[in-house]
Amino acid sequence: MAAENWRRDEPTFYNFLALERESLNAPDPLGGIAGGLMSWDKKSESQTFVVEVPPGWKTRTDSKDASLEFFVLRGDLALNGDSVGSGGYIHVPQLAGGGEVTSITGALALAFWNPNIPAYSYPVTRNRTIKTWEKPWTPSIPGAHGVMHKSLRLPDPTPHPVDEGFDGGPGGYIRFQYIEPNMIAEDEHVHHECWEEIILLQGDCFLLNEGQMGIGSVVGHPQEFYHAPFVSRSGALILVHTDSPMGFPWPPREYPEARKLCGHYLDTAPFDVPTEHVAWEDHPIKDLQESSADYQAWRKSEEGQLWGGYEKTTDVPYRPAGRGVASEYRASWTREGESPDLAKK
Repeated sequence: MAAENWRRDEPTFYNFLALERESLNAPDPLGGIAGGLMSWDKKSESQTFVVEVPPGWKTRTDSKDASLEFFVLRGDLALNGDSVGSGGYIHVPQLAGGGEVTSITGALALAFWNPNIPAYSYPVTRNRTIKTWEKPWTPSIPGAHGVMHKSLRLPDPTPHPVDEGFDGGPGGYIRFQYIEPNMIAEDEHVHHECWEEIILLQGDCFLLNEGQMGIGSVVGHPQEFYHAPFVSRSGALILVHTDSPMGFPWPPREYPEARKLCGHYLDTAPFDVPTEHVAWEDHPIKDLQESSADYQAWRKSEEGQLWGGYEKTTDVPYRPAGRGVASEYRASWTREGESPDLAKK
């Protein structure tokens, strides 16, 4: 596991179940309980944690400083007495009145702390508890099969018309998402607008150039980082978290021998054991890719660079991507509605 798995301005791949648990140095509503830091944007102070809530736990937030969200992995949590169990979601948005969060039996949960996250005004954005099993599925890609989701952070608009638009509300989205078995996504793509955190809850997902995801695997994609292709043997349930709306359609590019490599994964991934978390450096398919002359030539070309960047035009100033840069877009937003001056970035 990378020593700095928490960084949001470079790609990450780790398993959150393997994170060391300790008393959290976290914002007041979470301070002192056991857990681990999963991701942290130092510029916006947005953080994701895995937390172990003890039986009888109680905390309160006035929601003046940040939005606080929970996704329950095991156990129970309640917001102002409205309880959810495994797969449940709680949202206490910033400047929406705050609330008390409690647990009777204890819980293992993911916690999302987002200061100054852009949002629609109250009461459009308000305190919510959601039981995912009560909500219908929505196609994640309009007009296509294979990926569906249930929106948790609401409102969560999807693109319309389908050829142009954005996914998610002003501060991005949290979605409970399903990928169907044997699905292959052959192209790479990039998000110019947001950072993306993907947490695998059940099933499997294999991402070329990143690794094999099993239960607890997390992959982080910074703004401007090209990622995918991906494939799933038996299907996957994932939680997807972004820090701003995601542009749609995603700018794609071809990836050499993607279908061949994904097919090899489907031919060799066993069904009789749980899928393990395996980093790309340790996966045998890496050697198949690295031995390809076509892949090596493409990777060294301008078209095969890992990072994208804003186009070099007079209208959109070029912003180099990479460590220390990729999180600037999210951090540039303010609750006062000020617009960032991209020319100074």
